[in-house]
This record gives sequence, structure tokens and C-alpha cells, in this order.
Amino acid sequence: METIQALPLLGINEQNIDKYAVRLSRVLPGYNPTTVFFNSNGETRDELNNHMFGYRWPGDRRTHRIHGEIVLQFLQIDKFSSSYVFAGAYHVGSVIEKGSGFTIYDWHGQEISDYHAFIGRLVVNYPRKPGYTGMDFRLNKVENAKSFMESMTVESVEASPLTARPFPGYANVRINHAELVSAVNNSQWRTALDNVQGVYLQTDTSNGWHYVGSAYSQQGEHIGILSRWEEYAGGDHTGGNKLLQAIPNASFHIEQYFEYSILEIFDMHAKSQDIINREHWWMKTLSSLHRETDLHPHGYNN
Repeated sequence: METIQALPLLGINEQNIDKYAVRLSRVLPGYNPTTVFFNSNGETRDELNNHMFGYRWPGDRRTHRIHGEIVLQFLQIDKFSSSYVFAGAYHVGSVIEKGSGFTIYDWHGQEISDYHAFIGRLVVNYPRKPGYTGMDFRLNKVENAKSFMESMTVESVEASPLTARPFPGYANVRINHAELVSAVNNSQWRTALDNVQGVYLQTDTSNGWHYVGSAYSQQGEHIGILSRWEEYAGGDHTGGNKLLQAIPNASFHIEQYFEYSILEIFDMHAKSQDIINREHWWMKTLSSLHRETDLHPHGYNN
């Protein structure tokens, strides 16, 4: 399939490219800007914009300069991924102090409305070259202009702004609780999760404990993984599991520390007992069964 270059889609060409800069905000330890982007309200969006327009962070002696009149903001969709979602085009404002050694480019009122329709809808691919590890690229440099014009390509332009990262395939699902909430409200994820039965995993990243669960249909019901994950997204997030309910301040703890992944999938015609057998196999394999006789229990299955 012939690729489509992303910058010309945004109206950028050889005659005007030197006015632009690109900032690629990456997933950082403890902070995923794309997760915030998909789950932002007024307060968290301000926090995200402050992150996207950082000039100097506390404890960082370097400055992160944006060279150009207009900056194109892209957010890395997943760690180690070369896919980015477009987060807007802005005039480059003045540098202002935010306190505690944190300074930013003032982004208030700087968004350029001509590009607004692409925010959250344009997903691009840009493979980073070895060497430079920064986030800022000045497009008035010939080599940068050539690289972005040729190598930043369109992955998709969605009909409406994304509410979750694109579904990565069942084998590549690993999401935190905020991403789970986005996923069960996103049409692409809902379709994928509703059309398979399966065995899934919850991991408590604060202590390494696991919970293995399953989703299967019986007595004519249609029960896919979506049905179970909707239970974890809402309510107290425990799905009725007593060991999860016993966690101090369980809802908050789960929101902060739990990750969700898929171990095995089955089509909707698979027998429930086959799925249950695989669920028990995974419980034993991952030692997720909680036995009081264990010297160091480390599972939430009972």
C-alpha cells in the first residue's frame, strides 16, 4: 500500500516548512502523556499542556528549546512505539515561570484553529533514528525537514477523536486502569473485546500480585471479555472478588496500580469448560492462588 506523508496533509510544504518545529513527547517512567490526553478534563489537560510545553524541568540543567514560529505537538502512543497522535499546532509563546524550577512556553491562547480538526484524529508513524534522544526538531534544518517530510507517514485519520489508543491486537494489550476506562468506552476496543471469550490477567504493580480471570458464555448468554472488564472499569473496580475488596482503599489502589492484559482468547463458540480449564492452568502457572498456608502468598485468586 502506498504511504501518505503526514506533513503535506497538514498543509506543510517546502516553501513554508522552515516556520515549523516538531515536538515528540514520549512515554516517561511514571507519566504517560497519551493516557492523560485520552482521559483529560480541564485540570488534567492544563497539566498535560504544561508537560508538552516544558522548557526546563526541576532538577534538569538543560533547556528544551523550540525553534520555529509554530510547533506541531505529537504524543507517543506507547513506550517503544513509533506511532504518535497529533495533539495540535501552536504559536510558540514566551517562556514563563511555573515555580520550583519549572518553566514552560506559555501555551494559553496559542493554539492555531486551522489544525484543530486533526487533534486526536491523526495518527502518524515516525521511526526515530539512533543518536539524538531529544524531543525537539527544528524544521529549518535541511536534514530534519527532509526526514520529517519523507518519513513521517499517516497511519490513520479517524472519523472522530480517539478516546483510547488504537487497539493493538489481543497479544499486545497491557493497559492501566485509566486506559481500561477509556477502552471500554471506545468503539474499536469494545468490538474487539466483545467478540472473544478468554482468560485475562490483572497485575498489581505495587507488589507483583496477580489475579487471573476468565470470561465465557453459558446458557445462551453472550459474555465476552468486554463484559468482565466493564465491571472493573466501574463500581469499586473489584468485580466482586473478596481479596480485591480487602485491599485497603481498594478503588483508589486499583486505579493507581493495576494493569490489565489478555492471556488467551477463544471464539464465541468455545466451550466454557475449556476456558475454565485454561484459567486454572494460568492460575497455577502464575502462582496467583492465595493460600493461607503459603509462606509468602502473592495472588488474589481464592
